[in-house]
Amino acid sequence: MSVRVLIAERDPALRNQIRDTVASFEGCEVVGMARDGQETIQMAVLLIPHVAVISQDLPGISGLQACEILSALAPDVMSVLVTSGKAQDKLDSAMRAGARAVITKPLDDSQLRTVINELAELRKRRESPEVLDWRDPSRFPKVVSVTGAKGGVGKTTIAVNLAVLLAKRLPNRVAIVDLYTQFGDIAMMLNVTPKHTIAEMESLCDEVDTDLVQSYVTKHPSGVHVLAASVTPVPLSAVSAECLDSLLYVLKRTYRYVVLDVPPILHEATLHALAHSNMVLLIANLFDLTTASDTKKIYDALQQEHISKENIKIVLNRVLKANRLRTADIERMFDCDILAQIPNDRRMVTSVNQGIPLALSDGDSPIGRSFTMLADAVAGPIGYRSHAERPATKKGA
Repeated sequence: MSVRVLIAERDPALRNQIRDTVASFEGCEVVGMARDGQETIQMAVLLIPHVAVISQDLPGISGLQACEILSALAPDVMSVLVTSGKAQDKLDSAMRAGARAVITKPLDDSQLRTVINELAELRKRRESPEVLDWRDPSRFPKVVSVTGAKGGVGKTTIAVNLAVLLAKRLPNRVAIVDLYTQFGDIAMMLNVTPKHTIAEMESLCDEVDTDLVQSYVTKHPSGVHVLAASVTPVPLSAVSAECLDSLLYVLKRTYRYVVLDVPPILHEATLHALAHSNMVLLIANLFDLTTASDTKKIYDALQQEHISKENIKIVLNRVLKANRLRTADIERMFDCDILAQIPNDRRMVTSVNQGIPLALSDGDSPIGRSFTMLADAVAGPIGYRSHAERPATKKGA
């Protein structure tokens, strides 16, 4: 594909000269010639050239102003400002205006060719699939913390079912991390036996890299990669915020989703995990006022720790018609909408005992569908497929 070039120059003879020069460059095509700043902007917006060679001394709207306006109206057009003075004198103001390069008159053919080719290559890289994926924040790695105000609210159950459903969409791209070094249950709920634990990683904090983390991972048949906290209870301080920071850095470079099961304790490491999460799922139930009140306390405490209110989502677990509280009561108490409601299901105990997440064994049940809705809310409408992960289009489709 040829490089489309727009030329903007007030002097007819010089304008034609630049046209002939650019047209002689291999792979270049002159798509338009403008005589003033207004024409330059209009033609750039209509023709969408790859590169616009713009003289500074255009009548009406100057070349510098045209570069500035085009940076807002047509940011994909690479502007080259042509000046009569020293290029360095105009460089700062041109860069601030949005120009990609500055060259001086009289034009040097070799320099002009080099600048056009380099800018065309830069524009081509900006349109590559890898860069296009970066333009969509929904495809960025996402850290999701699942926690609650007290034990027994079902945070681990929800974390496990969420992880396996995300892995159903992206096998081997989801990690679940148990941060409860005293009584973590992730490994038991997934019926896996870890060879190594995060508590053991603390002594290797300075050596944490992809290879080390992968040697600590236990792979579950669902496609979830499991990182257990510890085999026997150890203090929460067994995993420092520094070690956790290194671990999260590696996990975000390896996985699309990192689900953290965070204990209901405000501690240096747990606060670090919550503060570095893209989403915090705060699990509560409607059984009694004390649970709702404690959940509100931790909700407020997290915001005082500079965790954005927009990142904290309320999930109601074990919802029954007979619950003392109603969803509307919680919404009024927290002044926010409820992200998801998980109905009560007696089979959950059996699921936990068997080490088989209910979302996998009975995904079409009311509770299975509620877990799917939660996974959809976490992933977003298109948030689980990058360009490289989309299925190939069948011929004739």
